[in-house]
Amino acid sequence: MTTAPARTSLAALDGLPFVDDGFASTRLLAIVAAVRHVDAERRGLAEGIDADAGQIDAWLAPSRAFMLNAGSTPMPALPLASARNQLITDVLAGLAAGLPPWAPLLRLPVRYALLHPAGGAISASSRDWPQHVLLAEAAFRTSRELREQLIHELAHQWLYLIEDIWPLQVPAAATVTLPSGTRDRSPAEVLGAAHVAAALLRLYRPAATPWAASRARDLAAYGTGCLELAGTLSSDLTEAGHRIAHRLKEAL
Repeated sequence: MTTAPARTSLAALDGLPFVDDGFASTRLLAIVAAVRHVDAERRGLAEGIDADAGQIDAWLAPSRAFMLNAGSTPMPALPLASARNQLITDVLAGLAAGLPPWAPLLRLPVRYALLHPAGGAISASSRDWPQHVLLAEAAFRTSRELREQLIHELAHQWLYLIEDIWPLQVPAAATVTLPSGTRDRSPAEVLGAAHVAAALLRLYRPAATPWAASRARDLAAYGTGCLELAGTLSSDLTEAGHRIAHRLKEAL
């Protein structure tokens, strides 16, 4: 039987995804795969996966991630048309070419689906749907919109992986309203919103266009507002949560 990996400090990841170019994405994925395999063995779900034969990466597949971690929230999704999937592939390839340090992050095994019913949302992710990203039709209106929504949701997916190993909040933490007006968000989700802002700033700050400069100002203000809100939740954050908040404050 595979044993759980030794507890590793969050500092071993050398930063945050989409924020720090040296972020150790491969190291995080190895830890996640090992933890999932141990969990699957404990629950009798590891049949056919031989860790000693190098098959442990099978636990990074979206279907297996969902099998192990799916929560009670139904996934409001339909399959994407092949043309939509090709648009996603093209946008991700363009992002990887423009920001090479992001390439490993953009290759995270993710199943993309159509958000249905959209209910006014453009995209969605949840820890109840690990490694699944839902995109509404509105996300495909322009390549710029699709690019932003993909970064937004992939940032969430990577933070979920971190949170699976290092919880960011204490049990029964309080919920709050984000600066955007979105209600009932946990401290971890507040950090997640600030993380998305910091990730998108990496994209827009170097761009020499009035639109990008305006968007960067809005993102910086929003991210800072989220971190100020997180500051009021100090007792609800774990050590890992505080560490991430500190790094995001530096980035914003």
